[in-house]
Amino acid sequence: MDHFFVSHSKVRRFYEAPPGVDLDAVAYVQRPGAVKEGTPFFLDLGMRPAEPLCSFFLELSKSIKAKSLEDYTYDALDLVDFLGQLPLPKDLLSATEDDLVAYREDCTEHREAPDKPATWRKRRSLINNFYDWAVDARLLDQRPYFRRSNGRDVLAWGATTELDVRHLTCRQWRFLKQVGLRGCLPDGPVDPAFRGRSPLRNSAAGELAITTGMRLREFSCLLDIEVGPPRRDASPAEAMLQAIAKFGLPRVVAVQHATLREIDLYRRTERAAMVRSSAKALYRRRHELFVVDDVDLRQMKLRGTLHGRRRTFRVEAMPAEIRRVAVIEGDLGLEPMALFVGRGGRMLSKQRWEQIFDEAHLRSLRISDEHEADVVMPARLRIHDTRHTFAIYMLQMLTQLVLREESERLAAGGHGAYLADHLSRNPLLILQRLLGHRRPSSTLRYLTYIRTTNLLVSQAIAEWNDQDKTYADYAAVLVGAGAV
Repeated sequence: MDHFFVSHSKVRRFYEAPPGVDLDAVAYVQRPGAVKEGTPFFLDLGMRPAEPLCSFFLELSKSIKAKSLEDYTYDALDLVDFLGQLPLPKDLLSATEDDLVAYREDCTEHREAPDKPATWRKRRSLINNFYDWAVDARLLDQRPYFRRSNGRDVLAWGATTELDVRHLTCRQWRFLKQVGLRGCLPDGPVDPAFRGRSPLRNSAAGELAITTGMRLREFSCLLDIEVGPPRRDASPAEAMLQAIAKFGLPRVVAVQHATLREIDLYRRTERAAMVRSSAKALYRRRHELFVVDDVDLRQMKLRGTLHGRRRTFRVEAMPAEIRRVAVIEGDLGLEPMALFVGRGGRMLSKQRWEQIFDEAHLRSLRISDEHEADVVMPARLRIHDTRHTFAIYMLQMLTQLVLREESERLAAGGHGAYLADHLSRNPLLILQRLLGHRRPSSTLRYLTYIRTTNLLVSQAIAEWNDQDKTYADYAAVLVGAGAV
């Protein structure tokens, strides 16, 4: 069975009408009610639509984004292949409970690289969604497996409630930043053997992530106008996240003055050079881009032309795919609006950012061993650990400040805090808002982690306080603001 994904950009770039066919393909794929970008479709050996997968994913595309559709597609094909290789081959509609249990066991026990609980949970979610749809579409009378009233079924496997909260101490982060990302040696000078590209960009992005708690998808898709230059009064800049935030949950992120200065250094050096060198490449791709001709900084709106149509977007509501193609006419031609720019003026992909941090981590480990540095780097590291670092330190800071202020108030003869005070100044609720968590349970995991490693975190906090006041100052502002 072959599979393909709907791609409007490929239609615009490669479509040629067959002889005798009068079809405006671009208008057809952009018409109201057209199949959404990223929707998969499946063809059998006779090049006919393979059901029920085509109908299922067409229905799924109404509520799922393209990247999730892609992940579900490969999970569905994996299940179809497994069922077809059984001693008595089955398809999705004829599969029994025993067949699906055998698939679970194959994925979680017998494969060369068995699924982790989180990976299997995604596969199980697809299976549940498919059979729910099949029952609703009257292709089946009932699910082929039993589900209890609490949602558990025979496909449930593994515990996924614990969060692997790896974080960095201040010294580890400084070593990773200076040695891994910027290419310096432990004693300060630049390593002549360093061959990394755009060290200021990479270190500024890391600093932004670790001081704001932004996810990779969030900081990598920022536009330059959302951050802006450092303020004259050294106040933080606020960036509104919505469309690029997880689940689309809106929140405001404060970018501290020290981070703004570091970003501005990158902006005036590496980014400026990249913008100049990418003008010709962007001009060649002009028909694919969102060419902005009106920037309203007061209302944070962009107006321009996208695929021949006039479009207006609120910046916070711009999806990642539009941000990636946003450019503006500058003195040297078309200039990318992205904050962090890669080759050809494009935003860096998720895979490229992960590669950058992986290489920086490996370099940090190697240099630490070769120079016998007194900083021991963690054996494992990923970009998301910067978010965990922000969460742990902010929670500790917020808790300490609230307890200290409460003690001072009682010592001065004041009354204890009222319920409204506890709610408005609750460190967990503040942190939940800062991180953009949908459920409080996600934030509570950080509290559990802190309680089990209190001494380690206390020592790390002391290091941060000695060398960088960003977290402490930020926490003081948040607590002093009351309800945030």
